[in-house]
Amino acid sequence: MKLSRRLFISSAAVTLAAPAYLRAGLAQSAPIVIGSMTPLTGGGGPYGPEKSDAHRAVVAQVNAQGGVMGREVQLISEDSETNPEAAVRAARKLIDADKVSAILGTWASSVSLGIMPLCQEANVLQVFSGSSDYLPDGDTKGLIFNLQPLNKAWAVALADLAVQRGFTEVAFAGPKNDFAASMGESFAASLEKLGGSIVGEPFYYNPGQASYRAEAEHLIRMNPPAIFVAGYVTDFVPVYRELIRGGFTGQIITLSFAVGPAFKEAVGDAANGILHGSPVPPIGKDSYETYLRLVGIEPSGQVQNSFGCMAYDEMNLCLLGMEAAKSTDSFAVADAIRKIANGPGERVTTFAEGKAMIEAGTAMNYDGASSSVDFQENGMLKSRDFALYEVKGGEDEIILTTTSDATQ
Repeated sequence: MKLSRRLFISSAAVTLAAPAYLRAGLAQSAPIVIGSMTPLTGGGGPYGPEKSDAHRAVVAQVNAQGGVMGREVQLISEDSETNPEAAVRAARKLIDADKVSAILGTWASSVSLGIMPLCQEANVLQVFSGSSDYLPDGDTKGLIFNLQPLNKAWAVALADLAVQRGFTEVAFAGPKNDFAASMGESFAASLEKLGGSIVGEPFYYNPGQASYRAEAEHLIRMNPPAIFVAGYVTDFVPVYRELIRGGFTGQIITLSFAVGPAFKEAVGDAANGILHGSPVPPIGKDSYETYLRLVGIEPSGQVQNSFGCMAYDEMNLCLLGMEAAKSTDSFAVADAIRKIANGPGERVTTFAEGKAMIEAGTAMNYDGASSSVDFQENGMLKSRDFALYEVKGGEDEIILTTTSDATQ
């Protein structure tokens, strides 16, 4: 059964998840306030709920186990709307009114970048999942951690997929945002290293249009053997439909989150033949399965909640960092997170395990539900596993898995 939204409908409900004797102890000191900003609407709307559920589940579990430093964790949730302007308004509320110690969960790179100046000014920790290569540029204080590999890591895997299938000339298209712009640059560089090239100039379109016929016609006139469309499902569906209606018969390459169940239901058999790839969690690993069961999902041996598992790691790392630092000071917490994530030390996969090691004075190395979670100095992941697929018979047939090094 899925995690009940009713159970966690407010931060007060999270507090009530703790037994009475624990609530009495937790009430003796001020709560630790954490902001959860996920995309519940907009282009990221299909993926935000699993991130929100993961944040709430971890907080409820931690409060039931005595909280952080003996204090209740209070979660304040906001919808980023997958929109930087809306996210800035929400971040201003979280920082100024709610007095959060950290903002977790932003998904779109443009949103994470959009709120970064506010967080930097207020010394608020950011832990998120984004892939724009521009993300490290906005952090001058060492207060960001990213659970998603950057586009340069995605691009290596996707360019390799294209070339393996014989496509060395590929057109690129995507929405006008930081994510797609960065992906276009990185994909072109990766393709060039493999002896390929981008056909024409990368083409960026406005998301949220009523029609994409003109955009599809522009791409078709370029006559490329293949087109890589780096869009969200909300814009990829209409773009793809117009390409098919316009008679495009070449290869389509995209990102796995754009061709999930909603896409396949929308286009039916026309999905067959699409090549796609994405980072994947460690299927079958105890840390991943522990996350799934926490949010009420029985592991299936397939990729499930690929964004929720990152949110699980976001919250565990943030709260473990506070527990280890014995402080909510963002700089002290950031230093603790680096030690917890990168080790060396004994492997831990949950807050409870980590807390026990902190109390025992034992060094730890957090091994996450989404990845091993080793960070570079700039807070970006060192590497991440990727899977490459082809849609066949309405299902994703795996072509290969690979580890892409983000440090190169």
